[in-house]
Amino acid sequence: VSTQSTWGPLNGLLRGIGRTQALINMNTLSLLSDAKYFDESNARLAELRQLLDSKQSKDKLEAMKRLLAMMTIGRDVSHFFPDVVKNVVVESQEVKKLVYMYLIHYAEQNQEVALLSINTFQKDLASYSQRVRANAMKAMSSIRIPVAIPLVMLALKTAVKDTSSYVRRAAAAAIPKVISVDPDQKEECTSFISELLSNTEPSVLGTAMFAFQEVCPERFDLLHAHFRKICHLLADFDEWGQIVALNMLCRYGRTQFLSPFASKTEDETVKSETNDKNNTSNHVTVTDDKS
Repeated sequence: VSTQSTWGPLNGLLRGIGRTQALINMNTLSLLSDAKYFDESNARLAELRQLLDSKQSKDKLEAMKRLLAMMTIGRDVSHFFPDVVKNVVVESQEVKKLVYMYLIHYAEQNQEVALLSINTFQKDLASYSQRVRANAMKAMSSIRIPVAIPLVMLALKTAVKDTSSYVRRAAAAAIPKVISVDPDQKEECTSFISELLSNTEPSVLGTAMFAFQEVCPERFDLLHAHFRKICHLLADFDEWGQIVALNMLCRYGRTQFLSPFASKTEDETVKSETNDKNNTSNHVTVTDDKS
């Protein structure tokens, strides 16, 4: 019994160390298996185009993983844009997600080529996947060419009422991009912002307030109905949304509420005038008694 009580805790410690070492080995193997995606040799880069043109989804997925890995370390892989944009029509949702990540990153540098795929973006706005719809919205708004703005506005009209908060947030983020290209769309974009401000989802509301600040910061009438709601949800916003909300609420308070100091001064003025009238009335009464 004494031997078992002595070795029992030690055996448990050894088993714990063994499990920890096994986890470390698994993580090491995982890192080694992912290291191939960061290989920047010319041979590997030449192979990427072949993989992107392949008919197999697994080959396309392999190529996209390599491209995104190089993007994360700051490598410019924008010259693959024509090869990647062709793959936006693939059926694989996993490949499509990576393709959109690449397109959103480089679309502004390759406006003309991206414009060729705008029909596919429009089709993806009706996808059953909320992420595909949101990515399509982001990609369309990244094509900052005036000729594409009417199509983006049509997409926004649907996206601001989408059942998914993820898509509505993407729509809110797209509005300032539209205004930067075509300021004449301000009136319609303001109506979109008014629609988005009625949301109770913190992520959507935070992005809608950012759009409000960028597009129509003088339209405080849009905030009257939502002021209390924004105050109640302030703790639920992320850090970025809280900064936007606090800045907006400060501006709203300074312009829409009476200053307590001004009110105090007015009260003192009224009180002083009342006292003067009372004193005058008493003086007149005393004068009449003497006469």
